This record gives sequence, structure tokens and C-alpha cells, in this order.
Amino acid sequence: MKFQKFTIFPTKPAQGQESEEIEVLFNLDHIISIKPIRISRPDKILNGFWIRTTNGKKYRASKIPSDLLSVIGEKYQGPVNLMVDSDEQPFQ
Repeated sequence: MKFQKFTIFPTKPAQGQESEEIEVLFNLDHIISIKPIRISRPDKILNGFWIRTTNGKKYRASKIPSDLLSVIGEKYQGPVNLMVDSDEQPFQ
């Protein structure tokens, strides 16, 4: 078993309540895919990751382990610069 720490958003926060990020350990043997996505927050847009696991669950992560980030690309983590039209801006 290979466990690594990820920072995720809860799947269903309480209504009217802003969800906080949670640190969790995932077994890397049970991760099927990690896909770069944009995550909308009330005050900003973040580059993040969509994680699919073998049990069919999906998680939105704002941070992934550095060894996986080096494979996917560091440009896919962190806040999005909204000074440029986001349709013309690649993931940063």
C-alpha cells in the first residue's frame, strides 16, 4: 500500500456554508485517474484535480503530492489569474 496526502473539497458542503479544504490520505493503488480541472470558489477560481478511485468515487482536489504533480505538470496547481480572458488562457 502506498499512501499519499491530498487536499480535497468535501463532496457536499452544507447549504449556505462555504466548504473548507480537508487533508486526506489516498492509497495510490486505488486511484484510477487524475485530471486537471478548474474549481470555482465564491471568491476565486483555482486550478485543481479530479480524482477517480476504483470504488467509483470522485473527489475534487486542490493539492496533490509533489511526485504526482511533477508528472502531471506544476502549472495545473494554484489560483487562476483572472486578469486575462479565461477562454484564451491555458491552465496555469
